[in-house]
Amino acid sequence: MQRIVVDWGTTNLRAHLVNDGGAIADTRVAPRGVHNCHGNYREVLREFCGDWQQQWPGIPVYLCGMIGSRTGWHEAPYVESPATPDALYRALLPIPSEANMFTVPGMRCITPAGAPDVMRGEECQVLGALEETGASEALIILPGTHSKWVRVTDGSIHDFATFFTGEMYALLHQHSSIGAVLNLKHQHTGSFHRGLSESAGPGGLLNQIFSARTRTLCEDTGDQSMSAYLSGILIGSEFIHGRQLFAPKGRIFLVSDPNLAVLYQMAADHFGLELWPLDPAHTVVRGVARICAAGAGLEDKKASQPVRDQTQPPEEVTQC
Repeated sequence: MQRIVVDWGTTNLRAHLVNDGGAIADTRVAPRGVHNCHGNYREVLREFCGDWQQQWPGIPVYLCGMIGSRTGWHEAPYVESPATPDALYRALLPIPSEANMFTVPGMRCITPAGAPDVMRGEECQVLGALEETGASEALIILPGTHSKWVRVTDGSIHDFATFFTGEMYALLHQHSSIGAVLNLKHQHTGSFHRGLSESAGPGGLLNQIFSARTRTLCEDTGDQSMSAYLSGILIGSEFIHGRQLFAPKGRIFLVSDPNLAVLYQMAADHFGLELWPLDPAHTVVRGVARICAAGAGLEDKKASQPVRDQTQPPEEVTQC
């Protein structure tokens, strides 16, 4: 079915026009995330998708990501894990005053460590990864500002854990005393591997982070990159604790843009894990399709049931 899928995060907006066959016909990307719209969500959406909506009147639009948070357009309540596509379909939130437009709800869980956790947008990518690979049991890593490790059991999103990896990397560059020795433009594979090795050593993460500064003061770092070294420490720490939480066995799916995929692949090789990379644009589109397919199944099941007693209130089901 033809639809528009908008992956609307904190920093960026990614709009995908999907054709009747389920393939991406066109994509538009811009740094117009939730924090860059000044609350003008309707206007921004029309700027990027208005011509599609005019060309195909009534085309359904699905918004996922931080656009459904309390700081976004309209807050879509979290769905509790474990959750199936059916549960996400039932929780689709129609956008008031907009025809055939829905927000995909986020999810919340209790991590294997016993802490509460939340996500928005990644649930679509996870379901899309399952659709693309045919897997029903999986561990899926989704790097980013807030990196996610997600466990799927029996086709349901069972639980997950968030790592502050990307945001910590940015904060240390922009707002820390070690920022002066960091250079985002200077990357070095050997430095990244050194950081991975350092992450598994004694001292802990806070001590290891500070070594990015002391190595430049006390050692001849030459053409080494302290940014790459710091990246290795942070991603290495994520892998160390991700393995502790989820005890992965076999192949792990990686849903990531190409730049981060290279780093996470090197980290996986370092720690003896096998990754299977997947494209985030295709997974988010296929994930929304899977949610809609679950809804169609619910509608078919409802239609096959005997006529309800009209004195009873009908079950409210969001239309896809």
